[in-house]
Amino acid sequence: MTGPTVRGLWLAIATLTAGIVAGTAGLLAWAGGMNVPTAILTGGGAFAGTLLLILTAVRFTAGEPQ
Repeated sequence: MTGPTVRGLWLAIATLTAGIVAGTAGLLAWAGGMNVPTAILTGGGAFAGTLLLILTAVRFTAGEPQ
């Protein structure tokens, strides 16, 4: 789980998933009546939160015991 190829794969999966969540959150915010800049900020916050959550979960489940 510590090889550079595996780590890169996990990063790619996490980034793609966060991008999908961000796009969905932005579209839902815009459809809910927010203006475009606010919807973009909502998507950005969703992207950052999702990426951090996934990478933290991967590190927790596959990390070496202390």
